[in-house]
Amino acid sequence: MAFIDVVVARQAIFDAELDVVGYELLFRSLKADTPRPLDGDLMTTSVLYSSMNIGIERLVGDKLIFCNADRGLLLGEVPITLPPERTVIEVLETVTPDAAILAGCRRIAAAGYRLALDDFLWFPGAEELLSIASIVKLDLRLVTVDELVVLIEQCRRFPVQLLAEKIETEDELNLCLSLGFDYLQGYALARPRTVGGRSVGTVNLGKLQLAASLVTNDFEIADLEEIVRTEPGMAYQLLQLASIGSREGMRREVRTLRDALIFVGFRKVQNWIALLLLGPAGQISEHQLATALTRARMCEVLAADLGQNQSALGFTAGILSAFEILLGLPADEIRDSLPLDDSLREAAFGDSTPIGRIVRDVIAYQAGATSGPRRSPVTDRAIDLASIGAITWAVAASRTMSTAVAA
Repeated sequence: MAFIDVVVARQAIFDAELDVVGYELLFRSLKADTPRPLDGDLMTTSVLYSSMNIGIERLVGDKLIFCNADRGLLLGEVPITLPPERTVIEVLETVTPDAAILAGCRRIAAAGYRLALDDFLWFPGAEELLSIASIVKLDLRLVTVDELVVLIEQCRRFPVQLLAEKIETEDELNLCLSLGFDYLQGYALARPRTVGGRSVGTVNLGKLQLAASLVTNDFEIADLEEIVRTEPGMAYQLLQLASIGSREGMRREVRTLRDALIFVGFRKVQNWIALLLLGPAGQISEHQLATALTRARMCEVLAADLGQNQSALGFTAGILSAFEILLGLPADEIRDSLPLDDSLREAAFGDSTPIGRIVRDVIAYQAGATSGPRRSPVTDRAIDLASIGAITWAVAASRTMSTAVAA
């Protein structure tokens, strides 16, 4: 099978006017026999992985994202693949706020993320965390009403917003509104809802070795680009991640895989690729993989005659056009799910540009139309030669994934 199922739950968070302002993302397992409790970092990794595959827009729309963080994420061992301007990182109550954690929290806050303290109860030294945090979550199930009032007074000494969670009755909701909470969450307002999706998995060969190498070694941009070029599922998610936007919230238009690598940042991409490689297992059939890589390579070669920098655009357009067969999604859904540069969108899914016409001709060629007429000026001989070379490269690229790190 080419696909793996991904799933994540979300629970709405409301403001004092009872409008939805965000969603907390929650771990859900597809396996009934998943042991409990799971390691917090593993659950966070699963949530991040599933969120990227399902798509942030589909999952939360334009609302805030609240995501739990265990020690590994706070220390930078688990990469955060969510947009900082829209993401609230919840520091779990089980995390000991030692010097390393406090430094990690400051680093995350400096990167533009907001920090929330989950299930907060006062403890000696809480002032340091409160000075970094933006939101404090108070669990109504953990305190009495009198204790809740005291906690609110303690927290109000700091520039934080207060979120009441585990609100289960209308009386509790009215109490929290009267106490001036900024945000509200609980069954009385909305229960968690599971959102599922489909994901295209990465090639299994050499995943563990490659992931280890990515975590421990520095890679040149060309090396990272080559890894992504041979992994269609990874390329799709990299384009999603790169197009999310900067800290200021502006969505970015991506033209090539190298653009995506530059936008996201090399080191972050290395960790992110390792995360994907070690994520839930899935397979693309050899035939599907070869078809996608061959198409992209043919487009790259044939686009070279159009001028400087057109080869890279041709490759990316070719691989995007192949996502339809790899993801099992309609081409228009793929086209609309990625905020791409207009020229790339048209090249991958249209036929009004020179590269777009080349992509359409390559698709037709792979479907059996080995001779004209064609949309582009590509000759029969040129497309035949491009096909021969591309097939050879695609086979070699697949093998490289199993041997790249072992060499």
